Order: sequence, then C-alpha cells, then structure tokens
Amino acid sequence: MSLKKRESGAKGPDWIAVYITHNLQEAHIIVGKLRAYDIPVMIHQEAGAAAIGITLGNLGEIKVLVSPKDYESAADLLYPAANEQIEASNEKIQLIWQDEGDSGEQADDNDRE
Repeated sequence: MSLKKRESGAKGPDWIAVYITHNLQEAHIIVGKLRAYDIPVMIHQEAGAAAIGITLGNLGEIKVLVSPKDYESAADLLYPAANEQIEASNEKIQLIWQDEGDSGEQADDNDRE
C-alpha cells in the first residue's frame, strides 16, 4: 500500500508575518486595525502553546499574518514612521539652562545692565 499526496484544491495565499507579539490582546488590536482598512488578516500561534501557558520565546509568539500582496499596505499602516524622512535641521532646537543663582526667570538684556 502506498500513500498518495492529497491535493486540497485550494489555492490560498501564502501568509507573511507583519507583526509578532507575545500578547494575544495586542494581536487582536492589530488585527482590528488592519481589518478596518479591508486587509485580510489572521492570527497564528503554535498549537498547544496557549493550552500549556507558554508566553515566552518562539513558542509563545503570536503572529499577525497577511497575504504577500497586502504586506506593504499593512506595514505602512503599522509602522508609518519607518517611511518618513527625518529632517536634519538645528533651527528648531533651543537650549535653555539656568544659572545656579537664577530663580528660573529669564532676565531681559535691560535688567542685566
């Protein structure tokens, strides 16, 4: 007797982890955010990990999965700062310090004369 590979006939997408956490509630919040933008999403956790209470390491990981075609859209929603350019300018920096005898009030130039 030989075993045959059973074909399911389903051609579903390969899923990619867009977010990994160790907190199930956090994963559900991320899923809700992605679903609000009509991105198909699912949660994956290793079988039995929750049943025996493993919350650390690889077995405790809870993965939020999306299809490859939706990965970039999902990543842009979850990590918007990664795509923003950082402005390199010192114009907005203002240094303020107090002298030891200063009470915290800044004196005008006229008061110092």
